[in-house]
Amino acid sequence: MHLQRPFKQSIFYSKIHTAKQIITEILIEILLITTFLSAQTGNKRPVKIGLALSGGAALGLAHIGVLKVFEREKIPISFIAGNSMGAMVGGVYAAGYSATQIESIAVSADWAKLFSSSTPFGAQYLPERQKQQRYLIQLRHHNFYPSFPSGIIPLQNVEFLLMRLLSNIEYNTYFDFDSLPIPYRAIAVDLVTGHKVELKRGRLSQAIRASIAIPGVFVPEIIDSMQLVDGGVQQYLPVYPLFDFETDFVIAVVTMKKNEETGISLIDVISRTMDIVGFEDLLIQKELADVLIEPNVDPYSHSDFSRVRELIAAGEVAAEAALPEIRSKLSGFELHSQRNQIRPRRLPIIRRINFDGLQVTRESMLRRLLKIEPGMPLDFEHLIEDLRTIFNTMLFSDVNYSLTSMKGDSVDILIEVQERYYGFYALGMRYENTDGFLLGLELGQGNLWGSGASVRAAVHIGNPREIRLGLTGTRIFTLPFGYRLDGLLCSIERSYYEYSRWQADYTISHLGGVAEMGYILGRNAFFNIGLEARKVAYIFPQLPVFTSLPEDEWIVGPTFNLEFNNLNNFNIPTKGIAYKLRVLWSTKTLKAANEFLKISFSAQEYFPLSSSVLINTGLEFGTSFGTLSWDAHFFTGGDDFIGFSKYEFTSQHKLVIHFGLDHKVCDLFNQDNCPLYLQLTSAIGYFNRLDRFLDESNLTDVLYWGLGSGVRAHTPLGPLHLIIGAGDIGKSPSVKDIRLNYSLSLGYEFRYTK
Repeated sequence: MHLQRPFKQSIFYSKIHTAKQIITEILIEILLITTFLSAQTGNKRPVKIGLALSGGAALGLAHIGVLKVFEREKIPISFIAGNSMGAMVGGVYAAGYSATQIESIAVSADWAKLFSSSTPFGAQYLPERQKQQRYLIQLRHHNFYPSFPSGIIPLQNVEFLLMRLLSNIEYNTYFDFDSLPIPYRAIAVDLVTGHKVELKRGRLSQAIRASIAIPGVFVPEIIDSMQLVDGGVQQYLPVYPLFDFETDFVIAVVTMKKNEETGISLIDVISRTMDIVGFEDLLIQKELADVLIEPNVDPYSHSDFSRVRELIAAGEVAAEAALPEIRSKLSGFELHSQRNQIRPRRLPIIRRINFDGLQVTRESMLRRLLKIEPGMPLDFEHLIEDLRTIFNTMLFSDVNYSLTSMKGDSVDILIEVQERYYGFYALGMRYENTDGFLLGLELGQGNLWGSGASVRAAVHIGNPREIRLGLTGTRIFTLPFGYRLDGLLCSIERSYYEYSRWQADYTISHLGGVAEMGYILGRNAFFNIGLEARKVAYIFPQLPVFTSLPEDEWIVGPTFNLEFNNLNNFNIPTKGIAYKLRVLWSTKTLKAANEFLKISFSAQEYFPLSSSVLINTGLEFGTSFGTLSWDAHFFTGGDDFIGFSKYEFTSQHKLVIHFGLDHKVCDLFNQDNCPLYLQLTSAIGYFNRLDRFLDESNLTDVLYWGLGSGVRAHTPLGPLHLIIGAGDIGKSPSVKDIRLNYSLSLGYEFRYTK
């Protein structure tokens, strides 16, 4: 047993033996002999075990398996030092959670959402979620200069989880890591000075958050003006920090791959780089340990958070293999099993709530979001929910808190925020076989006057070609009233068909605007009313059907929109329902060319039969009354009606029913968020007034149906959708006359006009 380790480690670093060290080593040898003799007489000396847990990103989940074996075998841990994932697992364990509880948290966690910049599903209003998933690339700018973050992912969702687990424990232990049930150290590195930092006081959740911040991937954590990142930059395995304690015996757990890295994600690449950079120090730290446990993590990648059960099992296997060595080296000694007791403190009364970091955002707007108030007892659960609400406004990259001026039974709460740069660029790219390559660029400024509103300019190239200027928002102060003011100039090319045969292409131009205001109905629905005014100009070919149409006309009138959408993903949904209702009344009273009422309704539903099979159904209904302007007709085909060409049906009424069956084949690029589905789909359509359906003499002539098969997938470039369909099945006298069409699209749908 390395009772002389504090001196041994200095030899490693300095290689200098002084007379004082030699004398000290002699005294230690005498102490060892005395300890041995006392053990022989039955007086066992208590031994305090220190545990060092390495980094490794997802590989560090194997630490949970090691802790499970230690608990089962009643091997008590007196001190813990952790780095990166070792800091996360070790910190929660040091706070008093059992290995089984930590396993349950890790297995049930949605790691993809935790390590992402997205807000939890349902936390944002529906229009905000829709806007967030519109473009492929979204960047921030400050005074029109692009702003690149210090990390791609802010880790705010991880910190909220840690707050929920640890806030009460932090408070009850007076924010002192030595007072935790197991004294603890977290290792980080200050980006400014380059120095290693051993975190031993403050908010435990912040210390863990700092230690797991892989540089270049996760945004640094700011503590006491230090920009802290993953300690693995300098010390992958933190054995040396255990010598802050009265450690008698050290067990070190290393979760490092010995084979080459096969993962392709940014986490894999940078984590592997840190392994290589810190390898020399790792060898030194290993030598300082009494027992070394190295789970076999070679089959996994640093980003394999979805394989948490397998990684925990790997830790268990390695710990069980090390048990004989641990028992042999600890034979004759009594294991110290005492933990610090936590005595609950009385929660103070909130005296004041202050904000730090606000530059643009109005403090009054944030105060209206808070449920906690001065005069109320401090409730960490309510405080964390208020922080979530503030973060979900998408105005801030980081939201945190600290308790200040704790005097007697009262406390001040300081809510610390980091404002985003509110200027934004957005780039959209999409390919469709019918419209070719499409490009969209949007430039805007958000949080105008601290109100949360945004102004934007959009330019779309392709079909349609569009320029749009607008002011949008989803709140008026804190009230969930949405609004939109848009001016647009647009031209779109369409095709005209007669009896399913292409006749010609033509162009429609729009000049006008729309003003809408509505109310947000919970997180998944909204309605608005507005006024639309558009001058529509036509460039028609010389066909008889167009001779009676004007060269241009105004469409002016009130609108009503109602939408409900709880799909779990707007682009590749696997469950949920989406409804849309739109009403337009164009009236001559407001100088419109024609008087008409147009009503359209659509519904989609996805429900899984199993983890890999799901059913999707859909309905599209539209009808009109009065003299419908040509541009206001329903244009159906392509994706809307498989087996038929885009714009094949131009009608004043429509009813299309869809039914499909999807089977998940695999995850592209081994990523959970890139599923690939095989599809079977069918549709049936009717394009006359519904009240005439029962009077139809021959339904075969008026019903159209199609069948299709293809794939849909989520890729790094956005959703991919390929369907090959057959239309007019049963109408053609022979198989050779059956019409085949295909629809191919890749990329996010960013267009305002389609």
